[in-house]
Amino acid sequence: MNRIGYYNGIMGNVEEIQIPMQDRALFFGDGVYDFTFAFNRKMFAIEDHLDRFENSLRLMEIAPPMDREELKKTLQKCVDAADSDEGLSIYWQTSRGNCARNHIFPPAGTPSTLLITVSPLKKLSVTDALKLITIEDTRFFHCNIKTLNLIPNVMAAQRAEEAGCQEAVFHRGNNVTECAHSSLVILKDQTLIAPPLDELILPSISRKHVEKICKDLHIPVIHRRIGLEELDEADELIVLSSSKLIKRADTLDGRSLGMKDEETYLKIQNAYFYMVREETGHWMGE
Repeated sequence: MNRIGYYNGIMGNVEEIQIPMQDRALFFGDGVYDFTFAFNRKMFAIEDHLDRFENSLRLMEIAPPMDREELKKTLQKCVDAADSDEGLSIYWQTSRGNCARNHIFPPAGTPSTLLITVSPLKKLSVTDALKLITIEDTRFFHCNIKTLNLIPNVMAAQRAEEAGCQEAVFHRGNNVTECAHSSLVILKDQTLIAPPLDELILPSISRKHVEKICKDLHIPVIHRRIGLEELDEADELIVLSSSKLIKRADTLDGRSLGMKDEETYLKIQNAYFYMVREETGHWMGE
C-alpha cells in the first residue's frame, strides 16, 4: 500500500512530503506525538489517544495545531487516503513551530505544526512470547509527556535488538518503571500489579484499557512500586502498547520466567481483542 504523509495541510506519499528545516522538532525535539491503529478504516480508541495528546501539549505549553474535532477529521482523511482496508498504523506529532533557531519559545502567534503518517500495521503474533532485557532508566523527569525526545529509548531498543530480544525494561535503581516503547505490568496470585503513574511513566492507553478489563473481570488491580527481583517471581510479565496491544514475556536477561498463569492472561487478552473488534470490526487473535 502507499504510505500517506501529511504536513501542515499538504498530503501525499510520505516520500513526497517536505518539512521545513527550521521546524523545532528537528532542532530540539520540541514537540509531542501519539499513535494508534485502524482496521476497516476505523481508528481504535481515538478519543483516549486525543486526550493524552492534548495533555502532552498542555504540559509542554504548546498550542494545539487545530481543534480536536478538526484534528480527528484530518487523521481520518489520511486513513481514508490509504489504499488498503487492512491494518494501518497512525502516527501524528506537533512541534512548537517553524522559526529561527533559538532555545526560548518562538514569538507569540507562531503556529504549531502537524505531521501525520499512515503506514501498514505490522502483523501481531498473539502466541509468541517476548524476550526482555533490563536497562537502567537514564531518561529525564518528564516521562509522563509523550515528547519527541527519545534517544534513551532508541539506545535501549538497539541494545535489546543486539541481545536478540524484543523490548528493554527500564528501572531506576531497584524500581521498575516501564519498557523502552511499552508499558509493563505483572500478574501475581491472579492480581494485576502496575507501577504508579507519575512523572517517570507514560500514561499508557493500553494499560488503561487492561486495568478496566481486569476490573470488569473482577481481577484485582494494585498500583505500587515493583522491584526488579519481583519480575523473576511474577506469574506473568505483560507488555502493553498500542502496537503490541498485549504480549507476555518468557525471558529476562537470558533467564526463563513467567508463563505460570496462562488462564488469567488469556482472559485479559481475549477481552482486549473483543474490545478491538467492537470498535474496528477486526479480530486480533490468530
